Amino acid sequence: MISVIATIAFSYLLVLIQVSFLTTWPVPISSLNLVFCIVLFISVIIGYKNGLVWAFCTGLFLELYSALPYGATLFGLVFSIILINLLYENFFTNRSLYSLAILGFIGTIIYNLLLLLFISLFSVFGFSFSFAFYDIKLLYLWQPLMNVLILWTIFLIFFATSGRLKSYFHFSPQFYDKR
Repeated sequence: MISVIATIAFSYLLVLIQVSFLTTWPVPISSLNLVFCIVLFISVIIGYKNGLVWAFCTGLFLELYSALPYGATLFGLVFSIILINLLYENFFTNRSLYSLAILGFIGTIIYNLLLLLFISLFSVFGFSFSFAFYDIKLLYLWQPLMNVLILWTIFLIFFATSGRLKSYFHFSPQFYDKR
């Protein structure tokens, strides 16, 4: 019960930081999607199920502050984490800095494409929505680069403070037994 309350509280705090502080900075930093970076990091490094829970919680809270049609942010966040997990499970073998950076870059592009797809579907079905907010250079150049930089920073901090990602070689005697 305590972990559920802590997850909800920290996800809401993360959304508040994203919405309140990061959007007021100059252009390269304001394009950073901290919520997506944290959710992707949790999904790849900590665990997929934890990442989905965080994606759902933060997606619901982001919907409160979003001008997009209801469900677009939640849909984009959850399905991009599902697609990133499929890529991670099928193509990437370890929890390294490079695989996290590549997944962060691809995931940011997928997230923005899913948002564009969802908004386009709303427009096709007769809902009026303006694409004036959609800055291609900001969302497809700056945001992936800034997200990769933040993911590197989070990874290096986690690496320095935790023993989970240290490189240990486990030599099993059964593989080296020459009987």
